[in-house]
Amino acid sequence: MRKTAYMPKAMIALICLIIMLYFTFLYIDLFNSQLYRLSANLKYICMLLCLGLSLFARNNYFNLQNVWLLHIGLFLTCLADLFLLIIDNYYEVGVAIFSIVQITYSIRYDVGNSKKTVRNFIICFLSLFMAYIIANLITELPALIPLALFYGICLITSVVKAVKAFVNEAFPKPNGAMMALGMVLFLLCDINVALYNVLGTFNTSGFLYRISSVSMWLYYLPSQLLLSLSGYKFK
Repeated sequence: MRKTAYMPKAMIALICLIIMLYFTFLYIDLFNSQLYRLSANLKYICMLLCLGLSLFARNNYFNLQNVWLLHIGLFLTCLADLFLLIIDNYYEVGVAIFSIVQITYSIRYDVGNSKKTVRNFIICFLSLFMAYIIANLITELPALIPLALFYGICLITSVVKAVKAFVNEAFPKPNGAMMALGMVLFLLCDINVALYNVLGTFNTSGFLYRISSVSMWLYYLPSQLLLSLSGYKFK
């Protein structure tokens, strides 16, 4: 049996750094929004640090396959954020990659039904794609709409699977709780992303718009921090 270990000092230091940067960019977003590029860079650095943090589980994991799926999910998350946050363009590519992230996490939380999960996602994607083609015969629609719908389905599926895995104690308690809470926070983040984009088409100076612009990352980074730790085998 593998021996468990306490969290190494380097890991604790990395968590502290992420938390410090988290409050720094939240302060910028709230009180100094003209430094939005600095805030974006700090956010992306935090994402890379979360990916690095997850690598500590390579030497102290509770399940190797689970950890590899986590690494893939976090790597793809960083890639998607590169388009959506840093390049700030090619949004269709970013959303498509995020859909793959959620599919990866759905497999991670229910690996015994991975083939069925992938099959259902393929059917869902093809159905939305056909509906998009038919709708485009009537009126032109941006490709981002079906991609966003597909992503929403992928996200909700992965959240449900994570919560079910926690309730059914499919993973060790701290890990299962981190997965479930991390995915719920992920969902809250994307609810605010949707509000931000919808409200932004009407009134960019409204209260809800300003709140949603900050709330996205208020939930998002904690979700990624929890997920990055969820593969580690705790004492």
